[in-house]
Amino acid sequence: MTVPTPVQTLDLRTTKCPLNFVKTRLALEKLSLGEVLEVWILADSQSSLNIPNSIRQEGHAILREEALEDGLQKLWIQKAR
Repeated sequence: MTVPTPVQTLDLRTTKCPLNFVKTRLALEKLSLGEVLEVWILADSQSSLNIPNSIRQEGHAILREEALEDGLQKLWIQKAR
């Protein structure tokens, strides 16, 4: 299965909860069905738990979660509705 390439990247490393989820949700609303949003958050923050859980509850799919050595976590979120 080929994972679609993100059409947009959203850097939320300096954005706190719950505003980071709000910004993610607003960015997803602008995408077409099936498009992918790449979101950057801090891996050791509450966001690394809250955003993926909230996105799944909204009905979207997390295609990829990647934690990098510099504390960055990347999420690839596919718009599902």
